[in-house]
Amino acid sequence: MEDTLENCCGPRLMKTYMDKRTIGPLEEIGLTVAGAQFLGAIYHNEGASMRDLSDMLSVDKAHATRTVLKLIDDGLVENRGHGHAYSLALTPEGKEAARKAKRIIEDAWSSMFRDLTPEERDVLKVIISKVSKVIREDAE
Repeated sequence: MEDTLENCCGPRLMKTYMDKRTIGPLEEIGLTVAGAQFLGAIYHNEGASMRDLSDMLSVDKAHATRTVLKLIDDGLVENRGHGHAYSLALTPEGKEAARKAKRIIEDAWSSMFRDLTPEERDVLKVIISKVSKVIREDAE
């Protein structure tokens, strides 16, 4: 069998690895993987709307709404907009949870790539950036 990228380290294998390293620690701080992703997006894009978040995270608006409403109920996010207009921001508790989640996710990535040299990590960042650009362009 040909040694393809999919065979040596496909997306499913990477997701499984990341889930094993992040789900438990995120649950300990009261978050799901999706909740952590949304907190990070709001942290870096204060004032974002539901549509902004669904576009940024490539999820449908219903998923964005469910996840954000749970984060609001948990006291981690607040809506500064009026009526159905959303302008989302993190509460102080949300900022702290976002920082903890970021650390958990960074630790998992570091663990996955622990055998790479700094130079190899730099090359990987360039490659992932280029692939992400193609994916985003094709999603438009």
